[in-house]
Amino acid sequence: MSNSHDRLEPAYRATDYRVEEIPGGPLVLRIDERCDQLPAAEWAFVTACNPRSVCLSDEENARRTAELEAAVQERGWIHYRGHGVGRDGRWPPEPSLLIVGIAEPEAVELARRFGQNAIVAGRPGEPARLVWVG
Repeated sequence: MSNSHDRLEPAYRATDYRVEEIPGGPLVLRIDERCDQLPAAEWAFVTACNPRSVCLSDEENARRTAELEAAVQERGWIHYRGHGVGRDGRWPPEPSLLIVGIAEPEAVELARRFGQNAIVAGRPGEPARLVWVG
């Protein structure tokens, strides 16, 4: 694991990945925990905000989120809006998408396109995983 992974991993693990408007929701995803409320498909929680953990303006993050949502819609993936919310409150909540039916390699590529360090991914019946992009 690289130094940046060592530095960032505790923050990712101390984050709640929240989805409010989903059938059977709201739900909270946490790394290394199962969430049986999710549809029976591969999924990923992806943001376009704050690439490489550099804070951008709310306006720039909103523009990037709209671009991510357009890319997801173009591929026809089911998705739900959510937020990554650090439990310590030191990092602003990040608008994100829970994408259902996306294979992990496709999710990694999508996150790479938006300059992200990592995603949260999972499969039915398995705990959520932190997946490094770069």
